[in-house]
Amino acid sequence: MSHFYSRLDGFFQNSRKSWAGLAVFYSVIASALTLPFMKLHRALSVYDEFQYIDAVDKARRWDVVLSGDKTDQYARILAACRGAGLVPEYTIYQGPCASSVADTDTFIQGYTSADIHSPLYFFVTAWLSWPLQRLAGLELLTAARLTGIIWLALGMLVLAWALHRLGAHSAVVIALPIAVASMPVFRVTNSYVTPDALNLLAGSLILTSAFLYARGESSPWIFIAASSLFSIVKLQNVFAVVAALLFLFWRAGASWRSRRAGERMHPGMPDLALMTIIPFLAALSWLVIRRLTGVIVDRPALDGPANYTIKSLFTTIDDAVKIIFQGNGGWGISTPESFFVSLLTWGLFAALIATAFFDVEASMDERVFARAGLVSLLAIGPMSIAVFALVFHAHIDVLSRYVMVLVPLLCLPAAKRFTRHGSPALVCVFAFAAFAYAVLLRTVN
Repeated sequence: MSHFYSRLDGFFQNSRKSWAGLAVFYSVIASALTLPFMKLHRALSVYDEFQYIDAVDKARRWDVVLSGDKTDQYARILAACRGAGLVPEYTIYQGPCASSVADTDTFIQGYTSADIHSPLYFFVTAWLSWPLQRLAGLELLTAARLTGIIWLALGMLVLAWALHRLGAHSAVVIALPIAVASMPVFRVTNSYVTPDALNLLAGSLILTSAFLYARGESSPWIFIAASSLFSIVKLQNVFAVVAALLFLFWRAGASWRSRRAGERMHPGMPDLALMTIIPFLAALSWLVIRRLTGVIVDRPALDGPANYTIKSLFTTIDDAVKIIFQGNGGWGISTPESFFVSLLTWGLFAALIATAFFDVEASMDERVFARAGLVSLLAIGPMSIAVFALVFHAHIDVLSRYVMVLVPLLCLPAAKRFTRHGSPALVCVFAFAAFAYAVLLRTVN
């Protein structure tokens, strides 16, 4: 075992070749996790893939989806002929399978809801899927779904890089991202066309850039760029930005209390101001553009009106934690649930709590990050409901696709916890078992 560990430790010595090889390896893993599921479940995802593939189809023609727009026939025919849902458990066929589907026969009376997101993801997906479609002769939906493999592999790679920078054992660096990607909430989501496919990448990059900046190893502009970009892609990614900023402000307070006379506080207030204002302006930019360019129409409401009380907000405090333990995409389908999700999250939560409060070896940055992470996980439930009420005047439940961007927050404190008494080997065995379960069973849970 010691020989195996020494070989792994030497893996990252040739840095450029090692990371290139790991990128290829993770691409194979991501393909194995998603391709069998794509083949089995040809129906559209019930989580708005109908609207998203329509937006990608429009992006191919340089058409931006705005408020009041309607879906084109390509997406409508998919919803009518392939259906939406899961095969064979639960599928809705929307309208007659024909060469033309009327407004009254399709979702939302023919209107699209994809305008809620900026066109950035849809245009990037349109560009990435074009060569796949042309060279391999694939249809647009299949080619667009394959781009999810890219985002999953990149998310695993960035998470591995983060663990490596934080001093994790080489075995944990390689294996833990595989275990995380094997969670249904990631492998299933990345099998469809959705902005949520970037969540692992977004959460890993935003949170890691904040942590490295706090340690003086990164520029604040990397955090600003990552936070701004992913907040434009999808507004809910701002939850990861808020978690990172909570850590940075907490870290600044701890630095101010412990500094010696004449020392500068780190992070400094000018940096914190820029790191707060610019990402939030970026997050709000599409909402402003959408309001100025859209057309008000009598579109059927997708969600009920905002309806919450202080009491109801309190009841959602543990929703994010319960959803992460559940580990699936919230499909409500009674297929067998993966116990690997529970085992993984038990271990990650234990590492987070131990780092935050227990008498373990941890730096001030690591303790503050873990404590800020716990607060963020408890606050995201009420925060989700409040944001949707204030911004969209709608009521929503706390969904896994809003929470999954914070899963990397659980992984970073584990870098220093899974180091002794065979823990790295156990993480490797666990990751392989979770991966095998996901590939062989291909279920959503």
